[in-house]
Amino acid sequence: MDQDLQLSLANNAKEWLALSLSISSAEKVAFSKIHDGFFTTYGADFMAHVYRTTFEQTLQNMPDTERIKLLSTFKKAMDQAIDEHYAAMHNS
Repeated sequence: MDQDLQLSLANNAKEWLALSLSISSAEKVAFSKIHDGFFTTYGADFMAHVYRTTFEQTLQNMPDTERIKLLSTFKKAMDQAIDEHYAAMHNS
């Protein structure tokens, strides 16, 4: 990973942390309750659809450079999750 990408990801992480910290505890509790209720009521397939739709809408409203960074980070996270999934299956 090149230094510019690392710096950009670090800055994005700081911005997300600042946003997270700016959300009140009550808002976090309310969001968790709504999220968990939908998950329990409609299941994982429904929530996967919601997450995908949200992700796609977010990408449509991002500048190209940020979109590329986000997609790259997403691919990296997916690759890591897949590797961990199969490693856990083989270690069982």
